[in-house]
Amino acid sequence: MASVSSNRLLLACAFAGAGTMAIELSAVRLVAPWFGTSQAVWTSAIGAVLIAMAIGYLVGGKWAGSEAPERRLTLSLWFAAAWAAGLPSLAPWVASTLMPESASLEVVASILPLSSLACALVLFLPPAALLATAGPIVVELLARSRSLSAGRSGGQVLASSTLGSLLGTFGTTYLGIPILGVSGTLWLTASLIAVGALLCSSVIRHHQASVFAIGVFLVSSSGASSVPAGVLASVESQYQSVRIIERADGWRNLEVNERRGSFQSVWKPEAGLLGSGYYYDCFALPPHWAQATDEWSVLVLGLGSGTAWRVLEGSMPPSTQLHAMGVELDPVVVSLSREFMGLSADGDHRRTLAGWDARAALGPISKGGRAWDQLIVDVYANQVEIPPHLATVEFYAAAKSLLAEGGWLQVNVGASGLNDPLVSAVGATLATVFEKSTLALEVPFSRNVVLIQRRAAAYILPSSESFVPDQEGLNRLAQQLRIPGVWGLIEAEDGRVLIDGDAPLEALQRRSLAGMSEL
Repeated sequence: MASVSSNRLLLACAFAGAGTMAIELSAVRLVAPWFGTSQAVWTSAIGAVLIAMAIGYLVGGKWAGSEAPERRLTLSLWFAAAWAAGLPSLAPWVASTLMPESASLEVVASILPLSSLACALVLFLPPAALLATAGPIVVELLARSRSLSAGRSGGQVLASSTLGSLLGTFGTTYLGIPILGVSGTLWLTASLIAVGALLCSSVIRHHQASVFAIGVFLVSSSGASSVPAGVLASVESQYQSVRIIERADGWRNLEVNERRGSFQSVWKPEAGLLGSGYYYDCFALPPHWAQATDEWSVLVLGLGSGTAWRVLEGSMPPSTQLHAMGVELDPVVVSLSREFMGLSADGDHRRTLAGWDARAALGPISKGGRAWDQLIVDVYANQVEIPPHLATVEFYAAAKSLLAEGGWLQVNVGASGLNDPLVSAVGATLATVFEKSTLALEVPFSRNVVLIQRRAAAYILPSSESFVPDQEGLNRLAQQLRIPGVWGLIEAEDGRVLIDGDAPLEALQRRSLAGMSEL
């Protein structure tokens, strides 16, 4: 094979580095519908790529001493490009085999670490290993062609590969996935790797593997599935996979990442209470407990599609105006929700902070000068994961400072019941911040517990007659919440108090899901 210029080899190495990072960052998003995007899944993806790189470096070092290392390098890049192009078609089959969509959240929690690692090894180890062979081979080729020392040629290769990795990292996160989606990003990645393969040789006719790569690419492109029936929209955002699902009864759900029969928000044509089994209805109780008149202000952290707003809008006490602000991390969720889920546009009494982390938004919100009557914390990544920085003493202290005197704080916790370790920890953390016990309400016919605190005032206990509002739907809900065993008080010593430096939410959530599986 004819000699290849050093610059072309270094550029090919940069494309290999970009391809490795693009595949690694796309990996979790690609399998999110089955495994989610928890730290355990990220660990599996990163671990699989690191194992692949170790294998690739060893194999590449062996190939570097062969008679035609350029040819081996070229073939490796072609096959890596073919594999990357085929990932969008291959991933659903592998992931659904290892994690059936019918599996419950509890089953998912028990098998997720091993199954996600197995999936990552099957899907992402081969292309990452092939790409890793480029480094040692290019080091050898540079040393031969330019009579460079091993250190100097190795330094040039590492620099090129690292710069390419930077391109793959930032390009995938900020351009590829938001604009092209995961499949489009992987196809673009395959194209870059294929260009790297072409750069490694001037003898195009020797690229028999290119026929295979192009074939897989075309099959993958043509095999992209259309949006299934009932799915009104399906978008890959910067943060997650987002879907709007229309149900048979005409209601709609907002789903993100894993498909487990769960949802982040729900919409029905009429504003108001949703009925039995929906924890959102508990958010309508504080205005009635407080006997609100004139105006009631509510701040929702984790707005989603605005379900809490719509529940409150249709159930406020007579003549009471709702003033609402919501914080939602994902702008795509806000956009789709305004189109399909009835999320109110910004106006005199509504404002949405899109693209803001809930904790980061607390500072700017506090500068607005409003003291809120009610603050709802309903923050989740995926279906069951509370972000650790949104469940600590420091976070709740900042949230408390936004409440008016007598203002209500409500926190939704997905849990197996009042004795759930996650409920105990969050409840104890709230009790520490508010310096009094936390009221816990187990929502009937759901897997949710709503925790309640109040600033500088006592909340109303379910044992009190004033706990039950006059409004018909809320009256029925409050009567259910008064049943002994459905409610309880959590003291600061009853659970692990979470702080910024020590908030093991994932471990608590695994124990919580294990408890659900025993129900």
